[in-house]
Amino acid sequence: MRKLVIPFLAVSAALLAVLPAPASAATPPEGAPLKVRRGFFTETDIGAFNTFGGDDVYSNLQVYLQLGIGYDITENIELGLHVGIGANAANCHAGKDARTMTICNASDNFTVTFVDLSFAYLFRVAERLYVAPKLVGGMTFLDPAPVTNEAGNPVTLAPNGGLAIGVEYATNVDHFTVGLDVVLVRWIFIANISTHQYYLRVKYTF
Repeated sequence: MRKLVIPFLAVSAALLAVLPAPASAATPPEGAPLKVRRGFFTETDIGAFNTFGGDDVYSNLQVYLQLGIGYDITENIELGLHVGIGANAANCHAGKDARTMTICNASDNFTVTFVDLSFAYLFRVAERLYVAPKLVGGMTFLDPAPVTNEAGNPVTLAPNGGLAIGVEYATNVDHFTVGLDVVLVRWIFIANISTHQYYLRVKYTF
């Protein structure tokens, strides 16, 4: 199928599979409480990417990969720097050729690379389990250019801003936290492109 359905159930099942049983979450076998680590961390995220809007309404679902570093300022406030990469597949954002109405006036297949700062606030909802809304903003690299600006120049660099909602769980494996960003919606300014990302997170806190 040219258009794919977002595999929320499969992603959720994969996340649940790596979570430990609740009964063992309180203390490790030695009997000493295992404190949730906070501080400097690295992060690897993998999931799916697509865009909305454009002449084809939405793009095919593609793989999304993101790497990041960050720091927990407090138990609840987290700052991060992330680089993420995805691809727009078969969604034209520059308009179709007036004669054929099928050929895109620019590329309808292009790579999207984000370099963003993030701010998250962690709300504790259960032992070791947090809901984590997040604000992101930064720059976007587009290759090849999917649109042109008012001067007719290709747009290959543009700012972005967005909002995510996710959950994370501090596992009983010391240093490791797993999570799921259910959706991260970013708007690419100048190019006027809406992007969505859905991904699993694995965080290592030093």
